[in-house]
Amino acid sequence: MDQKYLHQLTAKTIIKKPIETVWHHWNHPASIVQWNIPFPDWHCPQAINHLYVGGQFLYQMEKQDGSEGFNYTGKYDSIIPHQRIETTGDDGRKTIVEFFADPSGTLILETFEADPHTPLAIQQEFTHSVLNNFKKFVEGT
Repeated sequence: MDQKYLHQLTAKTIIKKPIETVWHHWNHPASIVQWNIPFPDWHCPQAINHLYVGGQFLYQMEKQDGSEGFNYTGKYDSIIPHQRIETTGDDGRKTIVEFFADPSGTLILETFEADPHTPLAIQQEFTHSVLNNFKKFVEGT
């Protein structure tokens, strides 16, 4: 992780599905728009994902009423299928997502450099909420 960001945050969850299923839903745009939702009044109307080293991603996130939103964009730095994804956002912050086979399913561990302009508690809540939505979506499919 880059030294210019003072804080790293980590979120994790265990999903009661095989790692291949979890990997698929984490990376497939039709799935991403279903689970990449931080709060009940938000949605993800568009996801573009070019999953290869140097490939770009774009996740459009906004309030359902259109009053607030942003695009989360960046590129892939490293990919080890079914194990690890490293990205750099267009703002320069790095994220590592790791996938581990676990006796009860798949453990996801997401570590990211915190945005220095947003309170840490809000970023942690946002990430945990998205992971919880991912868990509900995958376990429900």
